[in-house]
Amino acid sequence: MDLALAPIRTIEPAIKARLRLAFPSKVFQIERIPPVLTIEEFKRVVRLTPFIGLAWLGIKPDPASGRQLAAAMRWRLVMIVKASSSLEARFKGDTRDIGMDAMIDVAVALLQGAVFDGIGASAVTGAEAVFVDGWADEATVVANLDFEVRYQFSLAALQLKTIDDFKSLHVTWLNADSPEGGAVDAPQTVQPNL
Repeated sequence: MDLALAPIRTIEPAIKARLRLAFPSKVFQIERIPPVLTIEEFKRVVRLTPFIGLAWLGIKPDPASGRQLAAAMRWRLVMIVKASSSLEARFKGDTRDIGMDAMIDVAVALLQGAVFDGIGASAVTGAEAVFVDGWADEATVVANLDFEVRYQFSLAALQLKTIDDFKSLHVTWLNADSPEGGAVDAPQTVQPNL
């Protein structure tokens, strides 16, 4: 099985490269993070400000997809800024930091309508200020920017060719039509009607 062309694995570095056009590594930390940060994880990343966390949220399939999945892959940027001088600098920036207002505006401009070669186009779906429960540092501001990347994916890209390739997926099929009314394991061998 070849996972090199799997959608999530392919799009993550492309998103980071797009963000690096305006958020250089000498100033901005960009890391992959879970969509919900624990307070301990937040304490770690807030020390890296200005920080951009890239979180995968899920996939929204097109109901009209056929054998090839057409879907929107949902992502979130978690942006964190800590004031380096006055509290207003959290939003407007100063000589040392960009500020949250500009971070949001620039990220929206980078991601709205961006075309990722071989993958698809992105669209911003929302942005909002958020707070972290249990965090009382007024110098810190946090915002989320949600976007999605439209793409198509086929099982053929994984290059599953042998029985061992398919067995490596460890798929368990459930059958809701059992005599007891609950789901039961179905056989692992599928005989196609030819």
